[in-house]
Amino acid sequence: MNISLRHLRAFSAVAEAESFTAAARQLFLTQSTLTKTIRELEQEIGLALFERTTRKVALTTQGNAFLPVARRLLNDFELLLSDLREKSAGSSGSVYLASGMAFASSVLPEVLKRLRRDYPCIHVRLLDDTSGGVVRRIESGEVDIGIGSYVGAAGDKLDKRKLLSARLGVMFPPGFEPPAGPLNCQSLRQWPLLQDESDTSIMSALERSHPELWQQVASKITVTNLDMQFCLIRAGVGACVLSALAASHPSARDLPYRLFESAELQRDVHVFTRRGVPLSPAAFTFLQVLDETLPAIDFHPGVTLAA
Repeated sequence: MNISLRHLRAFSAVAEAESFTAAARQLFLTQSTLTKTIRELEQEIGLALFERTTRKVALTTQGNAFLPVARRLLNDFELLLSDLREKSAGSSGSVYLASGMAFASSVLPEVLKRLRRDYPCIHVRLLDDTSGGVVRRIESGEVDIGIGSYVGAAGDKLDKRKLLSARLGVMFPPGFEPPAGPLNCQSLRQWPLLQDESDTSIMSALERSHPELWQQVASKITVTNLDMQFCLIRAGVGACVLSALAASHPSARDLPYRLFESAELQRDVHVFTRRGVPLSPAAFTFLQVLDETLPAIDFHPGVTLAA
């Protein structure tokens, strides 16, 4: 016979109550069943744990030494069960997330603030990347959830759900007077432009609509990091094609920004998960909080939430 939780609970109850009758009542057992359980435990370890008299039940020296061990084992088991229950309910655990910088900067602060308030035991590991990088990370299994635009071929490995659409526009340096009239890709040749990496959603959209654009623009600076783009724009180095999602960033609200005339110039932002791989309860909870928080975000008018 092996010592079980049943034996430890019985021993601990008798030790605390100093009575088989009271301990049996507490454990919802008959006194004979409890007595048999304690006898089994004592036979297994080969030591008497209680001194029994007609007036009281007291721990032996060996019983006193065993009591803290039994309590610790019971407590550790209860903590483990509690942790498993929390993980099963999605109130604890880890979420690995890759996101484009515009979404991470404009949306995730509010999402993570609410997540920390309501689910403080969920740990989020956040990586920023280009849209192409987000797709690669979720494909490889490096992250549980990816948030970005669809760049490249993900094949049958990913499921995606649209979160929002963000029209494209141009952000200009401070004090710059954007040209009057409609803004289109032809206009871009007039200004120094900061260029993005080729696997970004914005470059993909521009290349589809105006493939010869970057041969016509005298662009010598390629920069993908959104914060660095803001710094270079603010310093007057050049203008930059950005989505209305990026223009929603609080630190960019004072910079001149104009949407392109064509509403077809836009980026769609999706949430990606691996096909056939179930989400952990913590990841599912994260997505629930994301969906609940999105409508409360103060987006630029060029952003439209998906139904």
